[in-house]
Amino acid sequence: MLELYTPNYEVKSTKERITIDLIKDGQEFLEQFDINNEFLIDTVSLVYKYLRINEKIPHNLYKFFVAAYYIITRHPHPQNFPVHESKDDFCQKFGLQVSSLEYCVEKMTYSLNYIKILDDMNYPYFIDRERDIRLNLTKSIINKKVDKAMMNFLLYNQPVNSQFLTEELVNEIIFEQKAFPEELFRQLYEITFELVEKQLINYNEYAKMQQIYFI
Repeated sequence: MLELYTPNYEVKSTKERITIDLIKDGQEFLEQFDINNEFLIDTVSLVYKYLRINEKIPHNLYKFFVAAYYIITRHPHPQNFPVHESKDDFCQKFGLQVSSLEYCVEKMTYSLNYIKILDDMNYPYFIDRERDIRLNLTKSIINKKVDKAMMNFLLYNQPVNSQFLTEELVNEIIFEQKAFPEELFRQLYEITFELVEKQLINYNEYAKMQQIYFI
């Protein structure tokens, strides 16, 4: 049982221990199970990134490989969505306790600054805040739209409504770009609205003028 197994690693500095052999060890461990090999490289890469920012290797590193696989397979890609497998069923395949999975997932997503969202059935999905291609596409679209809206405001006094702008953006991201599934419209709206608000803060002129125009 995975819970009782502890790899024979000396607890050393992560920089000393991250080697090709270590990564291959995790890969071979996961390949013992019935997994989707399309997610294997990203899973191993996620563990590697996590170890790079931590001082020491966890005593049972294999739990983190399982948690990484869980995170990677729960990306809200339209082709993979939805993923309605319970934590109990997932953990049973690996002989892992749900509490251990939750602990490792929390440690990794917090350290790597992942976004966690829940679908309408309360199943979790995870997005890499810095490296996710679809989220970066979303940010690029937001930047262009906000820039255009701000120029229209400054030049033509057209008011900027962040809620209307966000709804327009989410429609484009989901229905035109098809970057995320439409079932996550509400969740993506919340993420996009936060990004729009942050982008608007960068415009000092807007911050001053909105007090006059009550935008």
